[in-house]
Amino acid sequence: MLQPSDFSLLPCTKEDISVIASRGHFCFPPFDPTKDDDPVSLDTFFCNVVPNEAEEHFSKTYKLVKNVKPDDILALASIANSGFSFGSYEAKPANLRNTGYNEDFPSIMLLAFGVRLDWQNRGIGSVAFKKLLQMIRESSIAGVRLLILHPLEKAVPFYKSLGCVEVFNEEFQDEVESMLIDVWHKESFS
Repeated sequence: MLQPSDFSLLPCTKEDISVIASRGHFCFPPFDPTKDDDPVSLDTFFCNVVPNEAEEHFSKTYKLVKNVKPDDILALASIANSGFSFGSYEAKPANLRNTGYNEDFPSIMLLAFGVRLDWQNRGIGSVAFKKLLQMIRESSIAGVRLLILHPLEKAVPFYKSLGCVEVFNEEFQDEVESMLIDVWHKESFS
């Protein structure tokens, strides 16, 4: 069983990004990073797209490492400042309805989240996500209330298991447009 205390979430450095680019550890499932017709891998996204976003949107990438092997990156998460508003009062989750926020919620956007291929389905994603929430709470980043993400369809059950709530597309009611979690809601502390 994984013990969260055995892991640390640390800021990524430029050196980390070059290691990620050279190893091909991260990939959007279910694609195979060894095939020529593979779409853009998550490695490429973290190494090329995220640094460009960082300059424009104040994003930051964090790495999850085992305390005994701090150079071995197991998971990555990139976040950026954001804002989120609901179309109507009824669209807000019940615990957000009377919080003092009328329309816009100060939020953090999860730009990218990935677990190294050889560590997937072992609980590392849950550890990394919970450590990210803990870091946001402890930092009290600009009064942030929500963490927002746009999940891959296959990842929706994973994020739901962590307490994220689905926000459905207004036009296509069965399509998950985004997901959110209230960083300060007591259920997201477990």
